[in-house]
Amino acid sequence: MRLLRFRQRHFRNLRSSELTLAGGPLAVVGANAQGKTNLLEALYLALGGEVRGALSERVRFGEREAQLFAEAETELGRVRFEHRFGPAGREVKVNEAPASLRELAEYPGAVWVRPEDTALVLGGPEERRRWMDLLLTRFSARYRSLLSAYERALRQRNALLKGQGRLAGLAAWNQKLATYGSEILQLRRRLLTRLEPLAQEAYRELAPGTLELALRETVTPEGYLEALETHLQEELERGATLFGPHRDDLKLLLNGLEAPQFASRGEARAIALALRLAEHRLLWTHHGEAPVLLVDDFTAELDARRRTALLAYAQALPQAILTGTDPPEGLPVVHIEGGVWHT
Repeated sequence: MRLLRFRQRHFRNLRSSELTLAGGPLAVVGANAQGKTNLLEALYLALGGEVRGALSERVRFGEREAQLFAEAETELGRVRFEHRFGPAGREVKVNEAPASLRELAEYPGAVWVRPEDTALVLGGPEERRRWMDLLLTRFSARYRSLLSAYERALRQRNALLKGQGRLAGLAAWNQKLATYGSEILQLRRRLLTRLEPLAQEAYRELAPGTLELALRETVTPEGYLEALETHLQEELERGATLFGPHRDDLKLLLNGLEAPQFASRGEARAIALALRLAEHRLLWTHHGEAPVLLVDDFTAELDARRRTALLAYAQALPQAILTGTDPPEGLPVVHIEGGVWHT
């Protein structure tokens, strides 16, 4: 997939309206707080990405809504994405027809690499769960539906557990939670089977050492319903469901040791980068064409070897956009200052 043309209106501090792009790698260069990250976020959203927080928070102060437009070339021809968002919500169109996030996932889109990705390693289990869930929704509309149904069932069951003995209907919610949760667990296992070798390969290119991935599950798919019934008293005392995919974690082992506890900051950055590159390669395999690679602050906490490996990967892609305060050697450059970009 290759982004050909991008337009924006009222997105954060961005002032320029249109950007025309060629294939291959591109560097966006500017001082801090000039709009580099905002531009990458806009490109990511325009190509169908999902971000934390309300999209209305991305609308420039004093304006009612923001608009994003992207024209991209895919193996199946050109496609146009349009987004409009503000207090009233989000409107999405693909080739001028209304579309959903589920439909956007049918395209390779983009993978966004950020310094904040170290939270995948050094942060809590919720960071790693969210990453797995977002990745799986890009492969499976079924997974998106399952996750939504599971979260609704979990809220209902937790409300009953906090109801001071009013447990009418609990058995039905146990069954729903176990049905949805078991399938979620099985799909996560399939994802990890495909993802781990790609992450290991990416890490070997970036740094010495071995990286292993495994699921840390609180319950097996087969034993989920039994666990809910067996541990009812404990869950009543806690007022919460203690077992299931909402409590699970992705185990990251660097040279056999738990990375969240033992990895240095630089190692954590390399592991997070390997996870993102594995995500990119997996989506590439799934769609039969590479997503656009977006790399924010490509030098952040990366030594020379890791920067060289990342640049080599980016330069071999149909399209990659990297930001930094200084341009990497040999890449075409777009300069940005105060939200205004120019070549």
